[in-house]
Amino acid sequence: MIFFVVTEDGSRSVRTYLSGRGSVIADRLRVVLYSELARVDRLPLGTWVFAELDRLDTAYRDLASFAAERLEEAGPGARVLNDPRTVRLRLELLRAAHEAGVNEHRAYAATDLRFDARGRANGDARTVRADSLRYPVFIRHANDHRGSLSELLDSPRRLVTALSSVVASGTRRHELAVVEFCDTRGEDGLYRKYAAYNVGGRVLPNTVDCGPEWMLKWGGRILDRERADEEMRYCETNPHDAWIREVFSLARIDYGRVDYSLVGGVPRLWEINTHPWIGGGPTPPNDPKIVTYRKLVAPTLATFFEGFRDAWVALDAPGSERESVAMDVPNTLRQALARSEKQQRSAERLNGLLDFVERQRGGYRMTHAVRRALAPIIAARLRAGA
Repeated sequence: MIFFVVTEDGSRSVRTYLSGRGSVIADRLRVVLYSELARVDRLPLGTWVFAELDRLDTAYRDLASFAAERLEEAGPGARVLNDPRTVRLRLELLRAAHEAGVNEHRAYAATDLRFDARGRANGDARTVRADSLRYPVFIRHANDHRGSLSELLDSPRRLVTALSSVVASGTRRHELAVVEFCDTRGEDGLYRKYAAYNVGGRVLPNTVDCGPEWMLKWGGRILDRERADEEMRYCETNPHDAWIREVFSLARIDYGRVDYSLVGGVPRLWEINTHPWIGGGPTPPNDPKIVTYRKLVAPTLATFFEGFRDAWVALDAPGSERESVAMDVPNTLRQALARSEKQQRSAERLNGLLDFVERQRGGYRMTHAVRRALAPIIAARLRAGA
């Protein structure tokens, strides 16, 4: 049995897959929520996949690490993929990729940047002066996959202004990252983002997103026959297999999807998502362009999902569910989890209140005015080194 551990929100992807293209392995793969993991007394032996690690707070990351430790102690009857104790999440991975020569561009936690003259005055080797970055840069969430929160910023002055605006809008500074821009435009002026899955050591090329904008998302993709042919060639030839294996090894990730681009034919890493959208659900997309494009790449897509299923079957550990190991969560960890859940409920109530206010007549103008007033205050604090 394979136990796929994920958050409640994130479970929609894997459940959609299991109700569609993955229905033939639905009896082999059981979805376990992190909130459920906190309440179980024993862990059945088998293959455990810890997904969506970048969405966990400290308490739930500690819970996942504790579960992995207990499974490791159980011996050969248990296998852990994406060991929470060793996985490198986005910022740590991008630092390691730069140090290893995989990337030329760098990424920093927003809290590590100094906009005053002191730089590393606090002795932290990770703290850097904003004027030492290679511009342009952009701002994004450190641990989600929604893309950029800013346009390309060409100076420390524009960076501090944009960062202050994002923080004033309600995102905490420690949740943000600043990434140096890497220009991956091809000779045709288009940007390409390649995506490939790793399922327990099996590399499965999946898509090539192509479009005129540097931040590639579905809405900006070019969907035509030429792009479909390019995507199918990529999936059939798997031209970057060795590099993909290298970066997954660097990340210490056994299951996920890598997103990358090419500069002069050399791959450059964007991120590895430990719980990418799998897709393959029973409901087709409504956009006619997407429907037509999916028909063009249907043979390659079918090959991908066949390989995806085969990879999970190969990971299905033999044994009986009657074999298990005691969880025995320490009281200190239980208390931390209780605090985490309380904080999450409080945040949900606050967000609900703010959403309610914005929906009222004049509410958006009022909250927007508050954010505009806060932004210069935050910028002044950043420039002062606060």
